[in-house]
Amino acid sequence: MRLFDKFRRTEGSIINKENRLEYVLRIAATDPTFRPELYERLLSDTLVVLTAEMNKTGESKIYERGAEVDLVSLPDGKIPVFTSTERIYDKGVIREEVQTLQLKGEDLFHLAAGATFVINPYSDHGKYLLPNEIERMLERTPSNGGHEKIVVDRETCVHLSHPAHYPTDIVDVLIQVFEGTPYVTRAWVGWIFNPSSGESPHYIFALDVESDYRIIAHKVGSTATRMLGPQEFVDVIQIDNNGGISDYFLKRSTPFYER
Repeated sequence: MRLFDKFRRTEGSIINKENRLEYVLRIAATDPTFRPELYERLLSDTLVVLTAEMNKTGESKIYERGAEVDLVSLPDGKIPVFTSTERIYDKGVIREEVQTLQLKGEDLFHLAAGATFVINPYSDHGKYLLPNEIERMLERTPSNGGHEKIVVDRETCVHLSHPAHYPTDIVDVLIQVFEGTPYVTRAWVGWIFNPSSGESPHYIFALDVESDYRIIAHKVGSTATRMLGPQEFVDVIQIDNNGGISDYFLKRSTPFYER
């Protein structure tokens, strides 16, 4: 019996820690291991945009998906978005009072589909969000958090090989993850196809770990799927001494990471 951990694109959980998004935005600029959390928070946290609409109270308003609003854009057409109202006034670029809308990130990106956003454009740490990047963020598989355990309880023929298109970006990020995880000893990446599953060929990551496999498998899966395109997914498997797929990686493949 073999357990596969299958990871698909997934909805980030809602996190309410104040200013955490700003911290992750700054750290993710130099540490790619924070990028999955950054994308999750950009969807789940409340973002602030500027609007040309006026309201009688002069206070910020909270809008939900489906509302029609007039968003302020920069001269180049990009839409500025802020992680808090304080970031609007960074470096004194904007001095006067402005009208703002507060929306959950996911609702904002649906509201202005196809637009290019600039996060915190007046701050030291900002980020462009291009339409295709936002589309990948929004493409998710519901219900089970993107994680599915597959139990193979009969003899199954699968095709394994080295990836024709090596996932360099994913591997580079995972190496940084493993370097901070002392119980991961080795890791491999391959290309797997199971004709009987009805699924397309995809990446498979094999992990040799001393403990806490479930924790690191979830992190590998969520990290990898955030860097793939829509409808793509990965398998994650633990190396054992029972032959089969483990033997392929142990005898015919070279690990991309060794502690």
